[in-house]
Amino acid sequence: MDLLGGRAFRVASYGVAAAYTAWLLRQFGADVEHETALDPEGLGAFLGQGATFAARPGFGPSTGALITDAPVTEENRAALGTMAGSRAVTWITPWGLDAPEPGAAWSDLALHAAGGWMAAVGEPGREPLGPTGAQGQFVAGLFAAIAALESSEPGLADVPMVQAVTATMIYDVVGYQYNGVVRRRVGNRFTFANSLLVTLPCVDGFAGIHAALHPQFVKLTEVIGHPEMVTDPRFAEPLTRAGHAAEMDVLIQEWLGSKSRWEAFHELQRAGIPASGTPTMSEVLDSPQLRARKSWDRVTTPSGRELKVPGAPARVMAVAAGEPKPRIDGPWRPGALRVLDVSMGWAGPMVPHILAGFGADVIKVESHTRFDWWRGSRPPGGDSSLALHERSHVFNTVNRGKRGLTLNFTTARGRELAMELFASADLVVENFGAGVMEKLGFGWEQLSAANPGLILLRQPGFGSTGPEAGYRVFGNTIEGMSGLTGLMGYSDGSVPIMMSNACGDPVSGLNGTIAVMAALEARARDGRGRYIEAAQLEGYLPLVSEALISSQVTGRQPSRNGNARDEHAVSGAFRCDEEDSWVVVSARDEGELRALESVTGSCDREGIERWTSGRTKEEAAAGLVAAGVPAAAVNREPDLLASPLHEGFWAGLEREPNGYHLYPTLPIVRDGAHIEPTLAAPHLGEHNAEILVGMGLSEEEIEDLVLEDVIGWMPR
Repeated sequence: MDLLGGRAFRVASYGVAAAYTAWLLRQFGADVEHETALDPEGLGAFLGQGATFAARPGFGPSTGALITDAPVTEENRAALGTMAGSRAVTWITPWGLDAPEPGAAWSDLALHAAGGWMAAVGEPGREPLGPTGAQGQFVAGLFAAIAALESSEPGLADVPMVQAVTATMIYDVVGYQYNGVVRRRVGNRFTFANSLLVTLPCVDGFAGIHAALHPQFVKLTEVIGHPEMVTDPRFAEPLTRAGHAAEMDVLIQEWLGSKSRWEAFHELQRAGIPASGTPTMSEVLDSPQLRARKSWDRVTTPSGRELKVPGAPARVMAVAAGEPKPRIDGPWRPGALRVLDVSMGWAGPMVPHILAGFGADVIKVESHTRFDWWRGSRPPGGDSSLALHERSHVFNTVNRGKRGLTLNFTTARGRELAMELFASADLVVENFGAGVMEKLGFGWEQLSAANPGLILLRQPGFGSTGPEAGYRVFGNTIEGMSGLTGLMGYSDGSVPIMMSNACGDPVSGLNGTIAVMAALEARARDGRGRYIEAAQLEGYLPLVSEALISSQVTGRQPSRNGNARDEHAVSGAFRCDEEDSWVVVSARDEGELRALESVTGSCDREGIERWTSGRTKEEAAAGLVAAGVPAAAVNREPDLLASPLHEGFWAGLEREPNGYHLYPTLPIVRDGAHIEPTLAAPHLGEHNAEILVGMGLSEEEIEDLVLEDVIGWMPR
């Protein structure tokens, strides 16, 4: 891809985060001068493609955009602060430049704990679990790429990795404020309340069932041969179902007990139920879907070893053929990027949400007859007077910054009005099922003919081609099919464990954002719109690249091993003095091991836990960090709101009927301020009149749209 042709960056990567940013920008066609400290025989062979290798990468000349994850030292602060006076500098830091101890020791496990990823992952009463590698650094690298593309003006952008982790939680902190509930660990389930996001055993391993929506539950009961479950009072409602999860598992296991993982996967997917075969790394590398789509690149290390590594996270499917047309004013804010969001859930809406933080004018289109399922998916017959569709903490978080319009696409007039908006937009983000947009008359050919300057982003789970094209996914499905779920779990061989944030969704949203920013840069050069496909699985593969490479080098599937990490003398979560209170500790070399022993008096698990169990998790973390040991409290929702590591990260908004709450900003700090969208999430149809008047409709015409069921303000 040459979308970023003409953009040049200098990257000095000391770790994964900046190296991944360099790789991303290079994939989209930027000129990247990259110097890295990564191992060229390991992860550096992948992320360091085209790079030079050095133990201490340099910042390069004093002009041109710079990206780095160099250590936070006084020397680097001075050097990068001076450079920021004449060039754009993006500095990825572990704790943030304004943290109480910005240069404190850190580890991937400490970032995951402090950022909130761990507290709800694992089995009740047992050690909370973190993901197996540098996933937090990868996420920070995605945010850094966005920061670097958003502005080429001189100045310093700080991307705190710990806040990047928090920004990709499934908004549990907002849910805690709404409902007063701290999420708990539930083992092989994603959450207690949604008991059909679950990993269960098959004949040859484990399958992931991700039937999050009520219609998917109905289909599941038919597939397993128990349609009576739909009316059984134990299972009919999500919360009662959760209370009878063990009984439900027995019925599902009757069906799964004779199935292989892949038989179950394909049967469930053919029925429209998101599912995962929980593949090993070798199965991911040999995936028929990824092979058919030519999703892999190959690299050769200095020693001559050939490795299969992830390819580009997005593809240009088509370039508009028509000449650019005069810009139509329509209902848009003057001078702003015009974004039409017709997506649902998290991965799609996250893209316009991020762009709104940078000043885009975003119109979110739903229907009062088929609204965004993230407003809530409940069995038919719910009490509409409760306005449950306005009380979803997840919808209300990722849809900030947008105006809301309802259009019923099943009506001819609704489609006409939608096409008017398509014709005047800069970007459309959609994630309807395969072929739906085409059936509505909104295929790429029609859209690009009406608006040759339009960028269209689609984010299919597995891609639009290949034997598994059209299979259904949620973030858990992508996580499972990437192989990450199969890597996570306790060392006793028990069931694989999902992360607590449906990580495939936010990663897809971040990849999609980078892809459209790159496409907009290309359009600025040639005036032509583009159809971009960012398949979610392909975009997620870099986050398991460490394990993919390890499995090729060793010939073995990495084992599930709790929080233990290769080449770490100590790595784990240790109990503190309160119930379900934990601190993570890492000791990677002899110096950190000696420092740990000087504080706790021991280097074995029992001795360390004797010391931590007499202290709060904050006291334990502070004492260890002061000695130079990477450590962090395992933060839960209330902790994250009060954490000094998140100073300035939370921003307050009033929204009825929810009231005033704190919401996460973007983990990008410019001039001491976080970037954030400033509008509360729209109520269903909240801006109907405003937008339709901007499209030239009269009051009488708008009233007719209500009578014709084209628009509405209440679910129907």
